[in-house]
Amino acid sequence: MALPSWPAVNYRPQRDGFQPIKRFLDPLATDMEGGNTRQRPRPGDNVGTITQTINLTIAEHNIFVPWVKTTLNNGTARFTANVWLGSSYASKTCQFTKDGKPTYSPISSSHVAVTMTLRVYDL
Repeated sequence: MALPSWPAVNYRPQRDGFQPIKRFLDPLATDMEGGNTRQRPRPGDNVGTITQTINLTIAEHNIFVPWVKTTLNNGTARFTANVWLGSSYASKTCQFTKDGKPTYSPISSSHVAVTMTLRVYDL
């Protein structure tokens, strides 16, 4: 089954709303009786996270919100999107993290800032 694609809205993050790419998930950690902590990578650890803010016009916002709600089943499904990897954009499979679902903040009468954390696969 094909994944839905990012809708026809802006995908370029604000410079000040973009945080560094976290190229892998935190390792699993187990505290040992001797006081040491054993860390090991997670299985299939080719997943990174990106937190970004994108400015959308009101018309783009009116496209994006129903896309997240309906197409992505309240933001839970995976999708493809162009993601900034530091030197260029690349099409990647993404998903909103549990705590990184889009939040919307009006910044003027014509624009809305959308902040999100994406889980990016195959980084």
